[in-house]
Amino acid sequence: MLTVQKVLELDIIKGAKVRTAKHKVDKQPVEWVSVMDIPVENYIRKNELVLNTGAGAGNNMKVFHQFVESVFDSGASALAIATGKYIVKIPESVLEFAEEKEFPIIELPWELRFAEIVHSIMNEIHKTEDQELKVAENIQHTLLNMILGNHSLSKMANLLGEKLGLPLIIADKNGNIKGKSSNARGMVEQWNHYLASNPIGTFTLFRDRSNPLQNSYENMQVLNDHFLLFPIQTANRVQGYLIIGWKDELPIESPHSQQSLRILEHASTVLAMWFNREHAIEETKLKLRGDFVWNLANENDINWDQKISLARSHGYTLELPYVCLIGTPENLWEQYQKGRTALSFVEWKDSIFHYIQDEITQVAASIKRKTMITSHSNNIIVYLESSAALINEMVYNFHALLTKRLNKTVPGLLLSWGIGRCHEGETRFADSYKDAQTALEIGRIKEGAGCCVSFDETRMERALSRFAKDKEMREIVNQTIKALVEYDKQKNANLIETIMVYNKNQGKTSQTARDLHLHRHTLLYRLRKIEALTKLSLFNPEDRFLLELSIKLWQYGETE
Repeated sequence: MLTVQKVLELDIIKGAKVRTAKHKVDKQPVEWVSVMDIPVENYIRKNELVLNTGAGAGNNMKVFHQFVESVFDSGASALAIATGKYIVKIPESVLEFAEEKEFPIIELPWELRFAEIVHSIMNEIHKTEDQELKVAENIQHTLLNMILGNHSLSKMANLLGEKLGLPLIIADKNGNIKGKSSNARGMVEQWNHYLASNPIGTFTLFRDRSNPLQNSYENMQVLNDHFLLFPIQTANRVQGYLIIGWKDELPIESPHSQQSLRILEHASTVLAMWFNREHAIEETKLKLRGDFVWNLANENDINWDQKISLARSHGYTLELPYVCLIGTPENLWEQYQKGRTALSFVEWKDSIFHYIQDEITQVAASIKRKTMITSHSNNIIVYLESSAALINEMVYNFHALLTKRLNKTVPGLLLSWGIGRCHEGETRFADSYKDAQTALEIGRIKEGAGCCVSFDETRMERALSRFAKDKEMREIVNQTIKALVEYDKQKNANLIETIMVYNKNQGKTSQTARDLHLHRHTLLYRLRKIEALTKLSLFNPEDRFLLELSIKLWQYGETE
């Protein structure tokens, strides 16, 4: 990048004298040049070389001093003052101020023409930018060839590390290291230590809005080193990060730093291709594994030996005992609306399902259990390594850990779960899946959204469901409670709820009235109405049993 020192070496500006901050001129970048007079306002950009004659001050050195302060505050690289006509001699107060602030002031001979100076400096700026761009494009081209040649990310990191003269890591979007330069060993240890307690995305932003390049990076303190994070992204979606071990003595605004940032920007564009390719490969693998798990659940026609062979190609071991769990998110649309995301609902739902599956895998690994996972329609299907002897303790422990993690990361998301049994034989995966389906359906009816019900806990409901399918039993149910159901529909009287709570309390009227929030006389009126409509006596245990059984069978019959 062009510096004040390089500008001073131009033929057009010979005779110029550096009056203050001589030690800074080789470090001050020059990105633009302008002729500026009073008032400054917001017309000066950062790293701009300002030319001035002092005409606007009108021989008022106090006004001129204020002008110099305004130029410094704007972030200019330096101020070049043509002396002779309006400013015969630069005031000492101005020079003292500039020296104190380490701000270069350059004295120009009056005879130098500003137009020629601006023209020469702009030519140098464009020439420097072209050279820097060529360097960055050459590195970009080399990286592209390395990707096409299937080189590792560590080799690419090494290339960048050598070009920048800095240790460098390439990480995925979660901060996990995918490649590193040969001089990044100590940096890797510190990064992993930091990441263990600080998930990616919690670092402090360090941005300079006036510099488009700097809008792309984030700076954070890690232990005793500075780490610069440069996102690798496509379509505003972060795929990974370039993490550079930055030196304290290397200011971010220095010419060397700016060139480094330009190289990183070009490198990140190419590396995004690598991440996109890996993402596509991983998505294909996930789909094939998901299809395999779905086929297991549906008992396809592939013989057992073929299933074992296919399972091994996907990294699964079918010989282990597994239990099936089916999870259903109950409030996805509500959560989507709360999130205010730019993604479509389908894209957001896919990302949530992927995230839940990742969490399931991590929780299972924490309890040293293998899993096979897929999603179908609105369900997440999990085969969790288990055994008949440990199923209840192990599965509920797994569910508790998973729920705890999801409550922290996606608070408000409600999941209902059905749990199958451990089976034996070649159809054991399909059998456990059917169990889990039944448990989920009954659990949602019995306990509502957010339930977690195992197949073994549904014996009563399964028995009732079978009764409800019997023709003669349906006739008995109809004769017993038809009038009660119709009265409830017409009058919204809640008589069915009343009799169920009454039976639950073993005929105790006071407790039933409290549970239903009714006056005792109102409850007695309802009970007499039930007896009148059903022609059964609530004092007769057999009549009360028939009435309760009929209501339960009717409820399950309604859900068929």
